[in-house]
Amino acid sequence: MKISYHRRRKIKTRRIALRELLDRGIDDPKDLAKELNVTVQTIKRDLEALKTMNEEDFTFQKRQTSQEILDKKDEILRMLDDEEYYTKNGDVDIIKITKELKTSRTTVMSVINGD
Repeated sequence: MKISYHRRRKIKTRRIALRELLDRGIDDPKDLAKELNVTVQTIKRDLEALKTMNEEDFTFQKRQTSQEILDKKDEILRMLDDEEYYTKNGDVDIIKITKELKTSRTTVMSVINGD
């Protein structure tokens, strides 16, 4: 079953709030449910999920600044000048660039196309 972006975001926000309540010492599922305006069953499900979540799961990804985007585009252009980022056939090795810079294929393609 697929969960929409907004629903995933709502769940994540609720679990962050749940963790903060647990840190404050509120640990009774009924109190937590009342505090977060959800059912006790939802709280129990979230408590189980909290056991497997790591620290990265409790933060939202921040948007890049325009300077960071420009720096990334400059880095891609530098890579396009380097022979190391081409295949034996002479094609651009987009996968290698995306993995190294941890960026999307769309970003690399937009630089290649001059956008």
